[in-house]
Amino acid sequence: MTTPDTPTVHHLDSADRLADGSVNPYYLEDRKWRVSVARVGGKLFAFDDLCTHEACPLSAGILTGTTILCQCHGCRYDITTGAVLNGPAIRPLTVYPVSEANGVITISY
Repeated sequence: MTTPDTPTVHHLDSADRLADGSVNPYYLEDRKWRVSVARVGGKLFAFDDLCTHEACPLSAGILTGTTILCQCHGCRYDITTGAVLNGPAIRPLTVYPVSEANGVITISY
């Protein structure tokens, strides 16, 4: 049972489907929202998939290290914090706790 103080945990995918240096989008049906999970240097990062500038999918952008570049207008974000590195976006991305256990990627929100 989930209370207001207890995060929702969602199992996203098999961990072997996310290669190092790649980004996969996921649709969270209960939230009606898209998130992305990236694996960089063996570490997982989860963040909103839609750019805060004009809602373009970041999962279709270019991942360089821990920076994701939006394909639409060139916004760049730090996926570790959600911070905007280059505009025109001014609002940061929401980032989420993400983990890998028993071969499954899990996100909390």
